[in-house]
Amino acid sequence: MKYDRRRMAAAVILLTVLAALCTGCGGNAAAPETRTRELRAAEPQVLGLLLSREDAATAELKAAIVTEADARGYQVRCYDAGNDPETQLRQVHQALAEGIGTLLVDLTGGEASDKIAGIVGDAGVVLIGRAPETAILDERLVLVGADEAGSGVLQGQALADYFWETDQGTEIRCLLFQGAGTDARSDTAVQMLLYDGFFPIAAADDQVCGPSRAAARRDMAALLAEDVDFDCVICDSDEMALGVIDALEAAGRDPAASPIVSVDHTAQGTAAVEDGSLYLTVDRNTGLQARAAVAAAVNLDQGRPFDDGLWELLGQDCLADPNQPYTVRVAAESD
Repeated sequence: MKYDRRRMAAAVILLTVLAALCTGCGGNAAAPETRTRELRAAEPQVLGLLLSREDAATAELKAAIVTEADARGYQVRCYDAGNDPETQLRQVHQALAEGIGTLLVDLTGGEASDKIAGIVGDAGVVLIGRAPETAILDERLVLVGADEAGSGVLQGQALADYFWETDQGTEIRCLLFQGAGTDARSDTAVQMLLYDGFFPIAAADDQVCGPSRAAARRDMAALLAEDVDFDCVICDSDEMALGVIDALEAAGRDPAASPIVSVDHTAQGTAAVEDGSLYLTVDRNTGLQARAAVAAAVNLDQGRPFDDGLWELLGQDCLADPNQPYTVRVAAESD
């Protein structure tokens, strides 16, 4: 390779001049540590948002988080795991390597999600939705999730009201469509039917199909092909409920013939309630969850206790409204 000696000489002269200027500044020059702090302060503040997947519910939560973060002077860098635990695990490493110090994580299912709590190091992590079963929550690993049992109570009460009004009898055959880590929600819905004087029985095995509309459609179609009799369908998300509705309509059956209940209150879920195909969708209060999650994340990012100001934001017991159908739970200690 041929070297351009003139360019090399010019570079040496430039470096010499810069060195002389820095030396000549004397007491007026900022100390290296001060200059570093100033540069960091000038950099945009960024939170990492790691979503398990992109669907209607997570899209609404993402939009609310981005809006809330912007109001607090933060940008949000988003990652979509495509519902793959290993991908999300790599994305956590990627976000930390990119210098993002605080992460909001909507966990995928699977064993890989349990490893996230062990690799975050000094980073602040706000888990939105659920925590891994093996995670030990602390002042740097915080859960801003939902009251799963509370939403199940509302589903069960709505079903009990329906069956009392229709005088269908007390033996209720239930189909459960569940996602990862949401057993408490559907189990509570069934328990409420029992409390209200009914005898809920399983119409078939629980359908664990994640939050996928396509998977729920497939599983419901298989149940219909087996001529499974059911009186109600309890779903853990609007996506699942919409998949169940798709399968019923494809089979020429009226979705309104047996009540279907879900959680999320997405635009599509609300539209399904309005047209009668979905009996109930519990409002998961996306705005409140986003405000709480971002507030906790900003606190961690700025070195404050995660709950600084949260009680004023959320009210006593983290409830902005005691009658809110889907409440937010903030915790730094495992239950």
